[in-house]
Amino acid sequence: MSVLAALAALPNDGLTVSALRSLDKVIPGEWDNVTDFSVFVKDFAETDNPSVIAQITARARDLEGNPRYARALSVFTMLDTMDQVAAGATVASAVGGLLGGMKGFGFLKEITPKPETTQCLDAGMKLIAEVIGFGLLNGMPTTKKGGLTRFAGALEDYGRYDLMRIAAWVVFDGVVPLGADFLQRVLATWGDPKVTNALTGNKVFASIGGQIPGESVDAKRGFITDALNTTGDWVSRFIDDKGITQSGAMAQLDGILKVAGTGGDYIAAALDASTAYYAHTGTQTVARTLARHTVDAQRRAVWKDWAGQQ
Repeated sequence: MSVLAALAALPNDGLTVSALRSLDKVIPGEWDNVTDFSVFVKDFAETDNPSVIAQITARARDLEGNPRYARALSVFTMLDTMDQVAAGATVASAVGGLLGGMKGFGFLKEITPKPETTQCLDAGMKLIAEVIGFGLLNGMPTTKKGGLTRFAGALEDYGRYDLMRIAAWVVFDGVVPLGADFLQRVLATWGDPKVTNALTGNKVFASIGGQIPGESVDAKRGFITDALNTTGDWVSRFIDDKGITQSGAMAQLDGILKVAGTGGDYIAAALDASTAYYAHTGTQTVARTLARHTVDAQRRAVWKDWAGQQ
């Protein structure tokens, strides 16, 4: 699917959108559920001229043939797809989500939360997917020496859809199932050589392993551990600055999602089964980046034509 088509196919409501909106108190005003590419074009081109917007959109359809956009889109979308498949396998009866007042959802009547090791492994792989996606979209070799430092520095400037995605990762994949100190638990899991065997049979790891540096599973595990360590300071500051707690995060989700269990691990499993926040915001990030690149290319072309006529 093309980037523009993927953006247009995103839902305008539903559990994913509601879950993301529940984070507005964490990062207020940072996220709008944009599904129309022209909105991004208008932002970067700073115009409402329909003709100009149409020209830039047409150019974007040509530029999106660059494989980096498709690869980034794939990285952002595959993790949620596998999360849903894995979580779906744990549902013992009717599958769906309970949305207060919304139609079209059934009940997650019985779910089994992931074992902590699996939860920690998945959290680490979502972070490394973020590193890979960032590198693809920004032309930065984040999986080479020095790349992790550049990525950690870029987190300081994250905004809009990127910030929403990393905030959702912190809250939904970290704090809700594991507590505010989740990063230490994730690091302990990834630092344990015994998890190498678990990784060899992990479908998510298999899907992105080829893009992680290292000739062996242990070497790739080491790179992911380095990524977690490098971003640890930013994650800790983010949690402290935003006052994020497990009970507070669960309270924000109350009324959006209810499951049989009451613990954060049950809520996290239900979110895995019923939402696609990573793919949703990832698609928006790829589309927004494509819009920015296209507007820049259009401006260069216009300047070149003007200069050639002088």
